[in-house]
Amino acid sequence: MKYTSFHAIIFFTAALILAGSCTQKLVYLDQEPGTGEYLTGYPIGNAAPHLERIQRSVKRITSTSHYETYIFEPGGKILPEHIAESPNIESLATAVVQSHSTSSGTAIIIHNQDHQIGMLTARHVISSPDTLYEFVEKGQPYLSSVTIKTNHVNWLFDAPYVGTFEVLAEDEFADLAIIGARVDPSMLDVPVREQFPVFPYPFGRPDRLRIGTFTYSFGYPRGYPMVTTAIVSFARRDRHHSFVTDGLFNPGFSGGAVVAINGGLPAFEWVGMARSTSASREWFLVPDEDEAMEHPSHLPYGDGMFVEQKALIHYGITHVISSTQIRKMLEDHAVYLLTRGYNVLPLIQDR
Repeated sequence: MKYTSFHAIIFFTAALILAGSCTQKLVYLDQEPGTGEYLTGYPIGNAAPHLERIQRSVKRITSTSHYETYIFEPGGKILPEHIAESPNIESLATAVVQSHSTSSGTAIIIHNQDHQIGMLTARHVISSPDTLYEFVEKGQPYLSSVTIKTNHVNWLFDAPYVGTFEVLAEDEFADLAIIGARVDPSMLDVPVREQFPVFPYPFGRPDRLRIGTFTYSFGYPRGYPMVTTAIVSFARRDRHHSFVTDGLFNPGFSGGAVVAINGGLPAFEWVGMARSTSASREWFLVPDEDEAMEHPSHLPYGDGMFVEQKALIHYGITHVISSTQIRKMLEDHAVYLLTRGYNVLPLIQDR
């Protein structure tokens, strides 16, 4: 939902009243005023303690969707409206195939209070279509199959705690999502605040990034906690100040934090979130995973095959959502989040 500036003032006034004494400006340890110029080379000094703090504030997430595909006779003349009207789709089908799809990514902690953890991630990591129609021929209304989502489970991973999370707000255009999870402190070996610390550095100024700006990126490519360096290769590529780096993006990095250094250590600033990379598509015939695992490797495989699409990543190109757009997303949903127990006002207030 978008608000006019007048409505935004009203909502923020109400939010401040609701937040009460729990709303206060974040204190960034070791943070010093920057010079206004972001570094274009490796920082001088020991950055490891600061990088460790940032890494603790990014977590691994996965999202799994379960589907049932109903396959129809080629001459059955099944229309989409028949699917919507039928109380038993299986009675229209000649076969039913079950499948699942899992995507992995990274989430950045933006709230931790009363055992509730609020996080920011890329929307495409946690979204999947509810229904997919496949038609007999292009331009024809009749279906050859329909695939329907039957279940969707989102998981937050962080040893020793593993649990589910819910989607609180989404912005499809910006590819941003705010998610939340309730943590059982009895499942942790340390206090909740230590296990899930809020991102330790403030928003930066992506509009001041330039070609050659040095950045660090944090995420969970292939499920591993990683930090990598990159330089900005395409700054301010749109009105939202999104940018491109030469970072080595791998699946699972979507939603990862990108920081730059304002002047010198320890003036880290959060300038964006890794979104995607450049890739091309390839198609493969693959066996059913469960059947293939049980099939003797020395015998020919003759069971059913499926078409699977794989992305061929072009490494060294990482598209980044700017903190300008992240801030706007949080501002647009701050009041609603507050009603759900997630207070992001300290994060979006100016220092």
